[in-house]
Amino acid sequence: MKARIVAVVGLCAGTAWLAQAGTDPARIGQDLVKAAGKGNLAEVRALMERGATANAQDKDGHTGLLRCAQEGKTEVARALLEAGADPNDGQALYNRQFGSDDSHLALLFSHGLGQGDGGPWRARLGERTDSPAELIRGQLRWAVTHDMRDRVRLLAEHGADLRTPFEADEDRLVRCVNASDGRTPAEVAAICGCWAVLDWLVEHGGVPQPAAEGADGLIAAALAGDRRTAERFAGHAAAARAQRPGLIVWAASRRAWPAIPLLAEFGWDVNARARVDFPMEQEWETALHEAAGAGEIDAARMLIELGADPGICDARFHATPLGWAEHFGQQAMADYLRPLTPAKQRNEKIAEANDTEAR
Repeated sequence: MKARIVAVVGLCAGTAWLAQAGTDPARIGQDLVKAAGKGNLAEVRALMERGATANAQDKDGHTGLLRCAQEGKTEVARALLEAGADPNDGQALYNRQFGSDDSHLALLFSHGLGQGDGGPWRARLGERTDSPAELIRGQLRWAVTHDMRDRVRLLAEHGADLRTPFEADEDRLVRCVNASDGRTPAEVAAICGCWAVLDWLVEHGGVPQPAAEGADGLIAAALAGDRRTAERFAGHAAAARAQRPGLIVWAASRRAWPAIPLLAEFGWDVNARARVDFPMEQEWETALHEAAGAGEIDAARMLIELGADPGICDARFHATPLGWAEHFGQQAMADYLRPLTPAKQRNEKIAEANDTEAR
């Protein structure tokens, strides 16, 4: 009896809500996006029956498909796609590219990802956003640089070009070296230490093994921890450092810890800043920040022994490695770094916390 009462109350509430929503296209479109983010499949279908389109956007330009991607609402995403939502939603792809689950790509490919005119984002922003082909290229670039072998395979099965070099983004907001620019996917995999992808490209993708030579040969050998090969290319160390000054940071992001002492021997700065999310020479954080946030105490000890500065701050959040350890809840790491961190930085952290608490 209680279940029936709850069902009736819920039905009445839903009916009242729909009546309130009326038939205003903008209003019901915004409500559809909100319902999609909540995973409310019944509400999404009801709104489409009342005239909301599957490509409806809210006041911020977000689509229902984007909200599904953010919240992992697969069944609602499927319903929207079946109702005509354009699968070429670049923001949705971006939001889901960081995890290892590729189910979203398989779903989007089954509904035409990589085809068509670019969908609602292209219509809204024009040439400022990627075309369907460019979206696939961007997904391939991310998958290669993060050693996502299965994703590379899936993209290749749906026509991704595995041979053409990646082009530089002409509209890039920050002008700095991107290791993938001008290199083929296999060459990028080699100089990023992405061995699973490289092996797949060579064995199954019909791609030749990249030539190991010059600065790229040294970088690839060092990331692999191959001292003998790295020493053969020692004469290219200066060029390699100029090309990738923050390579130790990238090695930390790949958890290629054995490569770091070797890179230090060849003159790389253990305190250099770079990005850990992508092989770009943008001065964000140090290798010690990455180790601290990940709780890699052995790596942190090694970095300190190599001369890493525990008092250095990252460029985005102005925090020390200790601050990163505390932020990410790495208590053992924080206990290790605290006595090594200069008192000035520790006191500033305490003052900031007290100020926040007071507010």
